[in-house]
Amino acid sequence: MGDAKSFEKDLEEIKQELSRMGGMIEKAISTALLSLKERNARLAKEVIRTDKEIDEQELKIEDLCIKYIALQQPKASDLRFITSVMKINNELERIGDYAEYMSRQSLFLASLPALKPLVNIPIMAEIVQAMVQKSLKALLERNAELAKEVIEQDQEVDDLQQKIYKNLLADMTRDPQTIERATSLLLVSTKLERMADHATNICEDIIYLVTGVTIRHKGKF
Repeated sequence: MGDAKSFEKDLEEIKQELSRMGGMIEKAISTALLSLKERNARLAKEVIRTDKEIDEQELKIEDLCIKYIALQQPKASDLRFITSVMKINNELERIGDYAEYMSRQSLFLASLPALKPLVNIPIMAEIVQAMVQKSLKALLERNAELAKEVIEQDQEVDDLQQKIYKNLLADMTRDPQTIERATSLLLVSTKLERMADHATNICEDIIYLVTGVTIRHKGKF
């Protein structure tokens, strides 16, 4: 069993690397959104390129967690924290994948005339960004109340996604020439909704970590 000093040092390194992963994810979302709003192919390519770094960071965190379990033989509460980190790390990587997908749609849309000014998609993306930021803060502070706030925001994202779907469907019905671009924007909104789902999963894991209560699949507190 490792000594208390190396035990704390290893735990701190895992937290720092997870914070770094969170920063990478937040940047990927904001850059993907900016590329979409500004029809900027260079920014879209930057997100696509950095997805590999996010994948590498996920593997690095996973490796640190496995080594920590093997070498430190952590007590139950720390073991629960480490297993939560491993699950959350995977959720964050998936959010990064969706940001990359958004950027690929952004590249496609930048090559065509603009359909219309974006209103609801940027609002939705900002809520999702805030959910991801808060979920990381909740994890590092072990703050179950903040985690609950994030879960409650998920409905807001779902409502916006429905509004976007209806608006784009109306555009496609009115003018078949818009179908390709409207479908691409619809896919972007779907990926944002999935990001919010992953942020919600993270917060459900945090509530379990802090309280020992499993709320996943229950729908309400």
